[in-house]
Amino acid sequence: MSRLHKITLLLLFSLTVYGCSTADDAQRKFEDEAFREPSNFTRTDPSGNIVESDPDDWRIGPLYQGFVEISPAFPNPTTGELVAIEILVTGLQALNGLEVGWYNRGNFRLLYLDERIPLPTGLSTITFDPVLLADGGTITNARGLHRVFIFDNRRNLISYGDVSIE
Repeated sequence: MSRLHKITLLLLFSLTVYGCSTADDAQRKFEDEAFREPSNFTRTDPSGNIVESDPDDWRIGPLYQGFVEISPAFPNPTTGELVAIEILVTGLQALNGLEVGWYNRGNFRLLYLDERIPLPTGLSTITFDPVLLADGGTITNARGLHRVFIFDNRRNLISYGDVSIE
């Protein structure tokens, strides 16, 4: 192998490693931001129309940009109605499973699970009862702002957003 070929291969390898490192760094930063305390929420009506947007809600993680789209939770706020989140998978074999949940006192509490590998392309609607966000199983105990996380089955964060229960 000529010296020129070795240098070319080394440069290609370096660019590949740098590209992966940059994507990993961006994903880590996204996940760090996700685990901050919720401070606002995207207000939606019962049909899913956005009334007031929170730029921190329902962003797509760098690993999934271009492969997945998320519509904000609705209705938000809720007084006890089922909460829905729409997810559009646009990339073939882009997602392996879905785990939707929240953290309560450091423990992950599952709200929705889809174990299909891979998830088919197209629109899916995730629904959950907001009572699941309560310690005592009543809507009164669930009142407040809750951060909901959407992971793949390897616990890579796809998106997150805040749900308000009144």
